[in-house]
Amino acid sequence: MYEAAKRYYAEIMMPFRKVITKNLERVGQLQIAYIGPSHGPVYDHPDFIQRAYRDWVDGESKNLVVVPYVSMHNSTLVMVRHLVGALAERGVNAYQFDLAVADLGRLAVTLVDATTLVLGTPVVHAGPHPAAAYALQLVNMLHPKLKYASVIGSYGWNGHAVERVCDLLPNLRVEALAVVLCRGLPRAADFTALDDLATAIAAKHQAAHLA
Repeated sequence: MYEAAKRYYAEIMMPFRKVITKNLERVGQLQIAYIGPSHGPVYDHPDFIQRAYRDWVDGESKNLVVVPYVSMHNSTLVMVRHLVGALAERGVNAYQFDLAVADLGRLAVTLVDATTLVLGTPVVHAGPHPAAAYALQLVNMLHPKLKYASVIGSYGWNGHAVERVCDLLPNLRVEALAVVLCRGLPRAADFTALDDLATAIAAKHQAAHLA
């Protein structure tokens, strides 16, 4: 029941956090025996779902990085795997989502608790891969509690179109971290840059005392 409720919140209600907060305050003043929403099950333990919503809406984000990615010729995939491993070595949890096959509902659920987003994408026609662009549109629409964002990926001749991560996330107040783009397959210097990005993310999470 918890996971189903969290998915509904993630996919439908997350953009309305301020409205939910106000209504949670009003509901908290009432003596409630049951909660029967217009969608979903009846809650005969209303404190359970109210506590969950308070955590999802106002709770601290977690020590979690979400890495949605697309890889056309495995270069971006190699970068994503290296970054996820580097984050794990630094005590940061990271979940990667292959956008070619991923359940976007699961991505939305993971965004509820995430602090950092790292988009992995090749450059296609001077922009992010269409699947990556759609994922960014979803993130903008859902408006999660993200604090930091970055882009990693590969390009053939021009990577400037995806360098400014904040331009790709106009609806979010996120701090842009270093972007790591490589031409073709990543080389030693690119792996070093990914390690540096992992270190920077870990430092931001540690400074915020994220659990």
